[in-house]
Amino acid sequence: MDNIEALIEAPHTPYARLKTLRNMEEVDLLLPNRIEQHCRILEDAYAAYTKIETAVDELGQKLEYQHTRLEEGVKKYGV
Repeated sequence: MDNIEALIEAPHTPYARLKTLRNMEEVDLLLPNRIEQHCRILEDAYAAYTKIETAVDELGQKLEYQHTRLEEGVKKYGV
């Protein structure tokens, strides 16, 4: 997820799904199709969360790479 706008927008999905889940009651699961709906909402929230987690991990790896790369220059030319 190299697009910063997409990364900024990404948390909206899991937060929206959490809001939906908070508004559900256990007794709601007795209604037709509610268990399936509940499962879809959870899957959607976790999928969105995983995308965010992956993007943050990738960002960390890129930062570490640049840090390591430039640290060689600091060691070589450092004060």
